[in-house]
Amino acid sequence: MIVHKAGRVYWITGLKASGKTTIGTALYYALRKEHDNVLILDGDILKQFVGDTFGYADDERLARGRRYSQLCKLLADQGIIVVICTIAMFHEIREWNRTHIKGYVEVFVDTPVKLMEQYDKSGLYSCEEILANYKKAQLPLHADITLRNDGTQSVANMVRDILAVTPKTEDDFARDHLYWNQYYMKRPKILGKPSNFAMDIADGLVHGKQLLELGCGNGRDSLFFMKRGLYVTGVDASDEAIRSLQVTVGDSDKAMFICDDFVKCRAVFQRQYDYIYSRFTLHAITDEQEDELLRNIKDAMFGGSKLFIEARTIHDDIYGKGTEVAPNTYIYEGHFRRFIDPKTLENKIIRFGYKILSLEEDRGFSKTEQSDPILMRIVASMD
Repeated sequence: MIVHKAGRVYWITGLKASGKTTIGTALYYALRKEHDNVLILDGDILKQFVGDTFGYADDERLARGRRYSQLCKLLADQGIIVVICTIAMFHEIREWNRTHIKGYVEVFVDTPVKLMEQYDKSGLYSCEEILANYKKAQLPLHADITLRNDGTQSVANMVRDILAVTPKTEDDFARDHLYWNQYYMKRPKILGKPSNFAMDIADGLVHGKQLLELGCGNGRDSLFFMKRGLYVTGVDASDEAIRSLQVTVGDSDKAMFICDDFVKCRAVFQRQYDYIYSRFTLHAITDEQEDELLRNIKDAMFGGSKLFIEARTIHDDIYGKGTEVAPNTYIYEGHFRRFIDPKTLENKIIRFGYKILSLEEDRGFSKTEQSDPILMRIVASMD
């Protein structure tokens, strides 16, 4: 069984000497009783990460906070549970966290000024200085939990309260995971022929080049590209599909199949590819995830690389069926579907710095006896 570990960030914030580190350390060890993927960031660890890059003026503190946020997202995206103890008293930082980090839990340690003076082991701050910092700080307005650290409850109780909080945004990886695992378990292992899209672009792909398929499913297109002489990396959230593909290719150096979230699999996007192929995968992600994916794809491309996209559009026959959960997005036949507005995607791709080589929308691209959906095809480059 391929196990996906969901990342999470416990952002423990409060003023100097509020007790963040004490609570964060206790939380860290409580989490380690149940998980082996927990990391704590605090004090000297964070200083080692940013070095002497930033000073202590407000703009430098803000820049440092942004760096902390980006580090936490990077770790959480790779399945790490992060406990971070930091002041970073800026609304901008916390809003960014809430928007961009899945599994984000914001903990505000609210400690009376007199007690902060007592807790300040360094003795660097007087009561007046702590009070001045308190008045100046942008205190959290929407913390998931506020801990009144006034000595009336134990650290153990506060940790239990934190662990009882459910993040407002969870890891998207598992949204359709069960559906697609059941889908591939029920279907015969016979792959069937490759998609029309794969066959239509194949003659333009150069033998020996690197191709990344996002959401490779059972691998029918990936294996077709492999047989055409390409080196293929396929990513999909279904461990059932990926396990089967790994058995199929064995130790071949022509293909690698990975069970991961294709939007944010940073290790995959560290490499560069000649071709990136996305067929029917934009339907499985939100508009915000699409933005993140397009940014990550850019990191994996170079001058001459090409991006191939095929997707159902808002003009398709099944558009609007099911339960609407977001603009152009529905739960239909048991799983999530987002339909693509061709003009919106075209403008977005251009805005992200891609050059569009071709764009088509029509029926006939994927016609079967059962359906003939209206699809769009985009080919873009980083020239």
